[in-house]
Amino acid sequence: MKPDDQTGRIVLEDDGSSSSSYGPFTLKTALQPIFGRGGDGRVRLRGLEALLRLFRADRPYPTVDFLARVGGRDRLALDDLIRSLHLTNASLENAPGILLFLNINPALYDNSRIVASQVDGLTRQAADSHFPAHRIVCEITEHRTPNQGLLTLLVDALRERGFKIAVDDYGAEGSDSKRVTLIRPDIVKLDGGWVTRLMASEAGFSTLKDTVSRFRQQGTTIVMEGLESGWQLDLGWGADADLIQGYGLARPQIAPTDFSTLYASGFKA
Repeated sequence: MKPDDQTGRIVLEDDGSSSSSYGPFTLKTALQPIFGRGGDGRVRLRGLEALLRLFRADRPYPTVDFLARVGGRDRLALDDLIRSLHLTNASLENAPGILLFLNINPALYDNSRIVASQVDGLTRQAADSHFPAHRIVCEITEHRTPNQGLLTLLVDALRERGFKIAVDDYGAEGSDSKRVTLIRPDIVKLDGGWVTRLMASEAGFSTLKDTVSRFRQQGTTIVMEGLESGWQLDLGWGADADLIQGYGLARPQIAPTDFSTLYASGFKA
C-alpha cells in the first residue's frame, strides 16, 4: 500500500484527542488499563497499554490486515508515527505516576543504525509528552528475531535512556525463558491464553504460582494479561501477580478515556 500526501499528519480532534492518517485509513489510540492491588485490598490504576485502532470510511478495520499492507521501510515510519500518536493521546490521562506500555517490534530493526535512530526518536517523543522515560514500558513483542545481537543492542539502548523493558506474552510461542534471560526485563507479561490453561487445573495453577514466585524473587514485576472472568481474577491475585490486565477488569477505550476519573479512588476486587 502506498501512502498519500496526508500520511503522517497528527490532527487534533474536537474531543481533545489526536488522530492521524495513512492513505485511506484513520489511526486512533485505544488505551487499556492495567491494575494493581494494594495492601488495603483496593485495586488501583497502575498503567495503560496503548493499542492501535484503525478506521476506513468511519468503519473499524482489522489492525492485522492493515499492517500486512505496509512493508519495508514504510513500517519503520509507520511505527514512529504510531508511537507519537500514542504518547500524545496518553498524555491526556490525569493519573499521576502511571506507566504507559508501548509495543516494540524488534523484527523491524535489522541493523544498528536503525536501532540508534529509533531509540533516539522515542527519546525525543517522550521528552515532548507527559511521560518521562522511566514511566514508559517498552514491550518487546514475541516476534522471532533472527539477530539476537541486535535485540540485545536495542534493549540496552532503551535501558540506557531510562525506559523500562517488558517481555510480552511469556508462555506463548516465541516468548520463553531463553528470551527473558537474553532481555533481562523489568516486567514480564504472562500470555493470557497460557495463564488460562494453567488455571484450569490444580497442577497447572501450582506451576503458575511457581513461575510468578521465581520471577518475583529475581526482582521482576509480573503482569497477567487477558483475564476475562471473576474466577480468573481471583486466581490471578491468588497467584501473587503484581498487576492484572484484562476484560474482567476493563476493556480498552479509544482516547480520550474516563479512566483517570473512574478509577481515581480505586475499587474493591
